[in-house]
Amino acid sequence: MKNKGKTIGLLVLCLITALILASCATDMSTRATRVRLVSAEQVHQCEIRCEALGSVQGSSYPAGGCLSWWGTVRKIAHNNALNELLDNAAEIGATHLFVNLGDYPDLRGDAYRCAFCEDANGDPDVAYCVDAGGTRKRAYCQGADGKVVGAAYCRGGDGKGPADCRENGGVWVPAVKETKCETMGGAWVPEAENRQACEANGDIWLPAAKDPTACENKGGKWVLDQDVLRRLPSGSPPQEEVK
Repeated sequence: MKNKGKTIGLLVLCLITALILASCATDMSTRATRVRLVSAEQVHQCEIRCEALGSVQGSSYPAGGCLSWWGTVRKIAHNNALNELLDNAAEIGATHLFVNLGDYPDLRGDAYRCAFCEDANGDPDVAYCVDAGGTRKRAYCQGADGKVVGAAYCRGGDGKGPADCRENGGVWVPAVKETKCETMGGAWVPEAENRQACEANGDIWLPAAKDPTACENKGGKWVLDQDVLRRLPSGSPPQEEVK
């Protein structure tokens, strides 16, 4: 009778703990919803095409050893661990995640950034130097009088760049190149190639955008690489898929 009472007490404890844990199931954060899970097949594309950010971990530890056999609770704990794993991946800027190790209550995975920032001209964003007004300090040809020779301009319309120029019905005429500058008797002033060279002139160094917010702040468009989610042709080695 005493053992029966202990068994009932244990079951009641397990049920109460299960109900408590069920009520504590976590929701996926907004940033975590943007991280895509990839399969063992697709992760090869990530390794080839994307930037590896490192390993991340997610955990969920319910109270009570009796819960180890409780299927519903295990599912909730696994869900919580996965939510934390995705959120931790999002925190370091990941767009894709491969869960490669572990099970409830610990999950581990490899995080990848499979996206890039596209500038207003449709080119991949790069680090560059800007002046105090936010205008990019590009390489230019300097004449003997110290003025710019052959600067870029919008012919037949208004626009500070190729995109604005085209939208206003103009034709963008690029600045003269280094070789033409020399034939015009000018001196070529190169664009700053690193932070030190940029800041030496009192300007501001803007690194390449690594997340949507930074990309938007630079006037660019955040582009997700959809090709990493392609299914490989049956029997084809992953390394041969990307040319």
